Amino acid sequence: MTIAPVFQKLKKQKIHHFLLGILILFLLVFPKGGIKIQNIPITWGYLLLGFISLALLFRKKIKVNKNHIYILLAFIPFQIISLLTIAINGFEVIGFTISFFVSFFILPFIFFFILSEYIEKIDLDFFIKFFKRGILFIAAYGIFLFFFRIFMGYFYEIPFLTINYHDSGLLDHTKCIERGEIFKLISTYNNGTLYGVCILIVLSFYNLVEKKTWKKSLVLLSLVLTISRTIWIGLIFNIFLNELFVKKYKKTSLLKFSFFFILSISIFLILPKLLGFNIFWLYDKNLGGRLDNFDFLSYLHIISFNSFWGMGEMIYLSILQNFGLMGFLSYLIAISSPLIIYFHKNYKKNISDLDKSLIIGLITYLFISISDGAILHIPTMLFFLF
Repeated sequence: MTIAPVFQKLKKQKIHHFLLGILILFLLVFPKGGIKIQNIPITWGYLLLGFISLALLFRKKIKVNKNHIYILLAFIPFQIISLLTIAINGFEVIGFTISFFVSFFILPFIFFFILSEYIEKIDLDFFIKFFKRGILFIAAYGIFLFFFRIFMGYFYEIPFLTINYHDSGLLDHTKCIERGEIFKLISTYNNGTLYGVCILIVLSFYNLVEKKTWKKSLVLLSLVLTISRTIWIGLIFNIFLNELFVKKYKKTSLLKFSFFFILSISIFLILPKLLGFNIFWLYDKNLGGRLDNFDFLSYLHIISFNSFWGMGEMIYLSILQNFGLMGFLSYLIAISSPLIIYFHKNYKKNISDLDKSLIIGLITYLFISISDGAILHIPTMLFFLF
């Protein structure tokens, strides 16, 4: 009689490990694998997450962490304002509108309500093992694909897996990833900035749990090869915070950071010439068209009268334009609520390096969102909320 519960527990653990492994595979490693219906991407990872969440929603007892409830409450003002704005003013592109609702309505509910109990009890050792392998794979694959495109003249694709089936053969023309004669490192994310944004969110955590220098260097190289000013600045910012707060503060930390900064700038200046595109792209005074986003500030309102058109690269300006000043303030409350709640609870405690690494990832994302947060792309908000 005493053996049966043990076997039952082992069986349950194996099921949890299997589902967690599959989710990591399709949400982290192959996030774009899937198909499109009416130009709306349907990816395997999101389908699996949806099916699992729907099944768990109807379990007998749902346990929710108190802090997760607070975060959900912090999202409500932004959800109400954005929902009313879209309902009154309408929307322009249904695909972007669906992505918005998935990112700010469905995913918070999944992570902070349905999966709250399971995230709190996650087998960290198992997760870290799969997570490290996943990050290393997409970095290595991204570097392979970057040079494959240079030498072969086309992207190596595996439809349904490394690329959405309906995007097959279209990467060169539809993803805005070219830099003159070469293309950004995109890995399985099909977008250099998206890849960089997602990796920056977890970079400090990865560098903490990964002990081998060559693996961390490979991931670092993959971020450099995104050829994105946003990612480069975010990388420097992330490493600075990591050196300052995660590692013990020493004089050598600032020396190491200074050395890395000088080395990075040298690489950023030399790399374009070596790979054959115009160095002056780095100094584009229009910031890749971003300066035009400031024009609407001259007629900014408390509430928005614009139809929802999606989200531009500069997230904070896009929120202001789509939802007005009230929407912007409520967005800041929502997106920073995990950090606010955590610090309120732990401000008198010694924060572990693990928690620091996760905090740095969130702060890095909030920082680079000034320039480009790729917020409506799968899987940016999934990374951030998880």
